[in-house]
Amino acid sequence: MTIPYAVTDVDINRVSKSFVQSNLGNFAISTMPKALCLDRFTGRSNKTDYDLASLSNALLEGTNLRDWSPGIDPPAPNTLAESAVSFTVRIRSTQSIVRPMRRGQTMEHRFADLENNIVPIQLSKTYQSLDADIAAAMTNASLFQSFGFSGTAGEGLDQPSDYANQNPVRDIENQLVLLRPYSNFAGLELRCYMSGKVASVLASHPSYTGGGSGSAVASGLPRADFISRFSSLHGCKTYVFDNLVNSAALGATASIVETFNQTNASAVLFFGLFDTRGASFDLRSELTNDAPDGCLVYASSQDPRVDQFLDERKQVQEFWGRCGYTIYSPRGAAAGPASDLGFFMQAETTAGPPAAVGIFKA
Repeated sequence: MTIPYAVTDVDINRVSKSFVQSNLGNFAISTMPKALCLDRFTGRSNKTDYDLASLSNALLEGTNLRDWSPGIDPPAPNTLAESAVSFTVRIRSTQSIVRPMRRGQTMEHRFADLENNIVPIQLSKTYQSLDADIAAAMTNASLFQSFGFSGTAGEGLDQPSDYANQNPVRDIENQLVLLRPYSNFAGLELRCYMSGKVASVLASHPSYTGGGSGSAVASGLPRADFISRFSSLHGCKTYVFDNLVNSAALGATASIVETFNQTNASAVLFFGLFDTRGASFDLRSELTNDAPDGCLVYASSQDPRVDQFLDERKQVQEFWGRCGYTIYSPRGAAAGPASDLGFFMQAETTAGPPAAVGIFKA
């Protein structure tokens, strides 16, 4: 009699590692500062707290430097300011994929199903969730302020008829001048994140192409050329993501949309300072000196993985994609770019109040 073969945790880990190595770079989460933390599965709550030093601690005050020589009391100690940061991770799971333990099916067949279907589907869904939460954080008005573009009321950057009245480069720079000086702090890197649709609009705009009516300049830039020019003009590292997600509610008809452009009103064009001081921060001990800073951080208590359960009575094997995480902002309070260390640009034109020109015409 042929014994049914069930894939093991070792098999799953091998395939998962291969998937991550090959595909992680396609997801925005791979670019985020990462903080390792604990959750209820490791013996404590899902909540983590730490103190974050004020940015002003590293800035010279008028009385910090004084004339001094031996025999004279040195200046009094400086009181360092700090603020409390708190976040709570959520343990997340996909729905399961169920496979019967077919008799006569070889180990190679089961392993191929794992490699080609189960692990890619379940891990991809967990990473899609991470990226969707990043996009939501980058357009969260309770964390960051948004700013509109110049142009005719009711129009958008996607309307060539209004190009003569628009200057998105200047509009963005008006905010970056408030943010850019803080990039001089050690470890803070200025970045821009945008959706593929936003990149397509900007790559065709004369403010970036240099073209115009009657000019010999191309009316659109290839993706790589646009990213290079955009990064050079604004002095930032630029990321463009075209990833897809199903935005429909569970059980509803599928609605396949860009993760960073689920609707024109939620399209991402975000600028921020990100903490790049290390590969990851470790907040799993109260003795740690790590204190992730910047506009956004990915806190992970459980990296995305695939769990399996073997039900021998039913002769089936179930597989789930699971992870524990949150996306949080150490600084964001919608107080302005210099305080939040980030901001986003108006995605869709609004009639108001207040009226604002966006990337897309409503």
